[in-house]
Amino acid sequence: MSNKTNTNKGWWERVKQVFKTNTSLTVIISAVLLLELMMGIMFYSAQNFIQRTMERMVRVEMNAIYHCIRNKLANVEVTIDNLSWVVSESLNEPNWMFDVTKQMVSDNPIIYGSGIAFTPYYYRNKGKLYEPYSVRRGGDSIVTMQVGRNRVIYTNKEYYRIPVTTGKSLWSEPYEDKVGVIGMTTTYSSPVRDTSNKIVGVIFADIPTRLLEDIMNEEKVYKTTQRFLVTGSYNKLVGEDTPLFQEILKLLKVDNDKTDYFTTKDKDGNKYHVFYTPVGGKTDWVLINIVNDNEVFSRLRMMRLMLMLPLSLGLIFSLFIVWRSSRNLNHLRRINAEKERIDGELRVASEIQQSMLPQGEITVENLELEGFLKPAREVGGDIYDYYVRDEKLFFCIGDVSGKGAPAAMLMAVVQALFRSASAHESNPARIILSINEAACQNNKSNMFVTMFVGVLDLPTGHLRYCDAGHDAPILMEDGKWKLIDAAPHLPVGVFADTKYEMQTLTLLPSSTIFLYTDGLTEAKDAARKQFGLERIMTILEESTDDEPKDILANISDAVDKFVKNAEQSDDLTMLAIKYHALQFESTLTETLTIKNDVHEVKRFSEFMKSAIEKLNVDTSLARQLRLAVEEAVVNVIDYAYPIDSEGDIIINMMYDGNTLRFQIIDTGVAFDPTAKQRTDTTLSAEDRQIGGLGILLVRELMDSINYERIDGKNILTLIKNINNK
Repeated sequence: MSNKTNTNKGWWERVKQVFKTNTSLTVIISAVLLLELMMGIMFYSAQNFIQRTMERMVRVEMNAIYHCIRNKLANVEVTIDNLSWVVSESLNEPNWMFDVTKQMVSDNPIIYGSGIAFTPYYYRNKGKLYEPYSVRRGGDSIVTMQVGRNRVIYTNKEYYRIPVTTGKSLWSEPYEDKVGVIGMTTTYSSPVRDTSNKIVGVIFADIPTRLLEDIMNEEKVYKTTQRFLVTGSYNKLVGEDTPLFQEILKLLKVDNDKTDYFTTKDKDGNKYHVFYTPVGGKTDWVLINIVNDNEVFSRLRMMRLMLMLPLSLGLIFSLFIVWRSSRNLNHLRRINAEKERIDGELRVASEIQQSMLPQGEITVENLELEGFLKPAREVGGDIYDYYVRDEKLFFCIGDVSGKGAPAAMLMAVVQALFRSASAHESNPARIILSINEAACQNNKSNMFVTMFVGVLDLPTGHLRYCDAGHDAPILMEDGKWKLIDAAPHLPVGVFADTKYEMQTLTLLPSSTIFLYTDGLTEAKDAARKQFGLERIMTILEESTDDEPKDILANISDAVDKFVKNAEQSDDLTMLAIKYHALQFESTLTETLTIKNDVHEVKRFSEFMKSAIEKLNVDTSLARQLRLAVEEAVVNVIDYAYPIDSEGDIIINMMYDGNTLRFQIIDTGVAFDPTAKQRTDTTLSAEDRQIGGLGILLVRELMDSINYERIDGKNILTLIKNINNK
């Protein structure tokens, strides 16, 4: 026993001796453990970020579907409720009721069937049951019939019985209609009263559930997302009946608010995120969105597994070195092997970092871009990025405090945040604000990022920008270079409550913007003398007519000649953007000016029909164009100007043989419909959502949309690429 104790004590003493005499091994073990800890913190932070992003994206997605369904149902409710009064005043004209139902179906694409069911023997000469009814058949064909003659006893139907009994409007439970719409249907009905306020029947509209399915199955953020629409009695309107759906219904039945989020698991142990919210209005329906947890976190978990494996192997390998060193102290060979491994990983990290930068050229006719990034080490903390959305160039440049792997990790996070924040936002200040809020969370390392974010409107040259502690870019206009007036703000990641303000300017044709990090101005030669801004301006003055690629090459060559053999002390990043204004040469131009009056809709519709007929496009495309433009124009009529005030709305249609542009111009309150909005029913008219089917539908129907606020005017441009040759 004593010999065994002495042996163990001797082994431990040898290990301690190795650590005391071998600082390099101690550093290796400490670094591996620290890296393991950092990866754990990063995984936890990434998981929380993905969770919050998933919840935000799904709620935005549900909000778009909610507004689309709510707008359609509201149109039906308003139409039926208003017509119930019209019918009440014309009860002495029973044959006219057929015209009412036919007109209702004709004027409302969402209504597939409409009828007026009168109480038994209300019209003695029409028989016991009199129900004029119209239904859409085979596209635009409308069939009119007297359903009461077909031995259809409607008096026991829910859509008739409850409004007649209670005097209230109703959305019925789903049922199979074998006479009218043919298929699963839900009906909205409203009581009809005579002059003595006595209920004499109901007027109703039939909506096929397949129409609701089309809305519910629109583009999904996550491909495996399951969507359901149920009534207040938990009867399914839309969706596939599955055991998971039935289990979720049981949980929903105990929630009186009908608005919440929770997670659950199926019988196989798979986790799901369940979001649900009421549709509202006169319905008691509930919208349900189910997201598979595996799809949300699959890439993160795979990345974690891929990272944990080499880290675990690295830790085991380091322990093996300690064990081997305790026997033969051949630490030099082990250190060299470890160094080669680290160098290899840094080379891979450098390749990964370079691959994250924008790849290839942007195929935009009036734009030329060129970027350059040279890290001081294998990996660096500088960033530049750019892409085009809705005829706008989104670009940024940034410099992370510090160097090496931690700075590179933060750089990758900031780049991802830039892409995410700018996906539905065109205000650079709000983009930086969103990045700052995320960067300040769990920022225990107190690292920060200087950034410049710009959004360039390509048709107009209107530039929005915001500077977060970064060096001001240099602008070339009319052959002269000058610093852009950039208001100073704190860098990203310092304080979560920092406020950022947007600035604007309009670029002249053939303007060039040059952006850079302080690695350029602070590049040092062997005597520690800095390259400086003055040298940059001198080189730029000599490169006035050069393309972005040549400008960056000239400056890079000048820096190399200046520093010579001196070691690079900081990451060097440059971005050059050259803008050419293009003139849209229209071969067909149509213009209409209307007032913000609902009575102008008819004149606008006639204008649209006439204008689009001149394009000679097929019926389907013409319908899409009219629907998209009418959604935008009706929204401007309703919300652009304050109540009881009058304003002009100008609609321009321009076609150059390939591209069709609709411009909708008003001088009302400022509002960017391309920006992502949060769900808030208390929003003012300034924050209005584009009417009708909403911005989601307009994006689907058109190739791109573009919004600008210029000289007090809202200019919304809808673009569709067509070719009639």
